[in-house]
Amino acid sequence: MKQYRILHRITLALFLASLPLAGILLSAQQPKPQAAASTSQAFPALWRSETTGKEYRVQVEKDHFYAEWVNIPPESVKRGAYIRSECRRVGSKWIGTTRIHLLCAAGEGAKEHIVNTCRLQFRIEINSIQADRIVGRGETLKRFDCQSCKVDETGWGDFAWVPKTPRAH
Repeated sequence: MKQYRILHRITLALFLASLPLAGILLSAQQPKPQAAASTSQAFPALWRSETTGKEYRVQVEKDHFYAEWVNIPPESVKRGAYIRSECRRVGSKWIGTTRIHLLCAAGEGAKEHIVNTCRLQFRIEINSIQADRIVGRGETLKRFDCQSCKVDETGWGDFAWVPKTPRAH
């Protein structure tokens, strides 16, 4: 059996599928989360994952959170790769999904080639959104068949994002 690897591995938040009703039912008596400066200009637009190094454009509007991977490698952009997350505030957390267009490659170096593209959906939970840190956890791939786009096993992984700061010259 050929070994396939996931191009530009999505370790951080190979995020998130859907927790709509369960989260709503569990959150009825939970305290409100500390509010991020969602409409404030002080809230950063670009964030970097301390876990994977991926950079995300983040937008928070009232009870909605949106994030999209922005430092996608150029070859992956040409092939339509993306990671997009959307959450709603549910009690003290933000619960939602991450949709991913994943490129699967076989071979190494010059022999590397795309063997399949898979559209996946995973669950995400954000515990805290502050102007200096976003903390949560996302569903991750543990076992995956790239040929059939079949997810055999998932797990959960914690993540932390910090505002992206310009590099000093």
